[in-house]
Amino acid sequence: MLDKSLKTELHITQSQLNHSHSQLLECQAKIEQLHLHIQANQAETTNDNEILYTLNNQDKDEETFDKYVNLRPEAVKIKSSNFTVEEKRVLVISRLQMSKTCQTMGVDPWTSITNDKFNNCDAPCISVIVTLFNYSKYICECLNSVSKSDIANIQEIELLVIDDCSTDNSVSIVEEYLQESEVPTCLIKKWFNTGLADARNVGLKIARSPYVFILDADNWIHPNCLDVLYSTIKYSDYAAVYGVVSMFHNETKEEINRISCDKWNVNQLVRKPYIDAMAMFNKNIVNKLGGYSTELIEYGWFGWEDYDLWLKLAQSNYPCKFVPEVLSSYRVHCTSMINTTNQYALNLARYFHKKFADLILKHEQLDMFFGYSQTEIYSSENLLPIQQDEQLKLQELQALQELRKLQEIKAKFIAMQSSKFWLLRNQWFKFKKSLGLVKNTDIIV
Repeated sequence: MLDKSLKTELHITQSQLNHSHSQLLECQAKIEQLHLHIQANQAETTNDNEILYTLNNQDKDEETFDKYVNLRPEAVKIKSSNFTVEEKRVLVISRLQMSKTCQTMGVDPWTSITNDKFNNCDAPCISVIVTLFNYSKYICECLNSVSKSDIANIQEIELLVIDDCSTDNSVSIVEEYLQESEVPTCLIKKWFNTGLADARNVGLKIARSPYVFILDADNWIHPNCLDVLYSTIKYSDYAAVYGVVSMFHNETKEEINRISCDKWNVNQLVRKPYIDAMAMFNKNIVNKLGGYSTELIEYGWFGWEDYDLWLKLAQSNYPCKFVPEVLSSYRVHCTSMINTTNQYALNLARYFHKKFADLILKHEQLDMFFGYSQTEIYSSENLLPIQQDEQLKLQELQALQELRKLQEIKAKFIAMQSSKFWLLRNQWFKFKKSLGLVKNTDIIV
């Protein structure tokens, strides 16, 4: 028999638990309503400009949460439109904000697929970071060039393919490739299309090696590229090493020019860009400088991220090394990003004039800065970042709001599950069951 005081305490506890149970049921109802709202929004949209977000459900608590609320993450799709370049820039900025918010909440906005070689590779010497967006025509040639690399003097490399929300069949090609490849390979599928700089930063975050080589999916490297650059950088204090890049015509395959042909010279670098992105970097130094700059989209288009990084290395007085050999090839074709980049080059040069003011002071005798004369830079209208269209931002920020709500509810539920109160609640229900006072269907654990 239970004494009177214990009965009283149990009745009080039961009342508290019943109240908390009611709150949980209300919470579940709200979540289900929210989920139906998301599904309704998805039904009205097209397959263009997809933004995929998923809740990481790999640990026990998260699996219990998904089972409890019957929640299944699905794609959030944005209504299609023929956006201008200016509108696309606004959308990229909003996606960058969403991606950063996800990471602030502790959620990496991407999923990954690896092969067995990658899982068994613990300490690669080099991470080759390939950024991919709608280059299904060229990605195989790019990846094959990495597989054919001469790495006899390198213990092991890893290949990281960062897909920036491709809408063609690029991803399926890479998925098939990594299953057959002998190279440790990881495919990272981003949730948001945020552009080249952010994609490379994802690669820098995931890379497990001390050195990274940057490669775009429409380009390729020569067999000796990684070996030559690695042997140059591994026992040095260089922040980066680079070789000559051959530019070839996509149709004729003929060489039309060469870039990255000169020694490291800060004076020449401030005057105009002359070094390509295809180079090997000390990962820790690049991360120390903040990685690739994502704010450039506010002043122009993608394409100057590599120039910006070289300038950051120069402004921080890091040494870099030139290797006088042709080590990689750059494809010139009509869809090359540089065609749009050039439209905004002057505005980017004005922004660099402000961002790299310390370099300007050290090299004020130059006749031009960042590819433009001082007259062109100073006589232009005031530098202004892009003005954001709130209606365009709203289309994608709606997805962020849904994600944030779900994450907040999820965190509260998991915290409740791990609390002493929750454990006491389960014990109380088990006690009631042993007395035959409750059915199995009434117990939610």
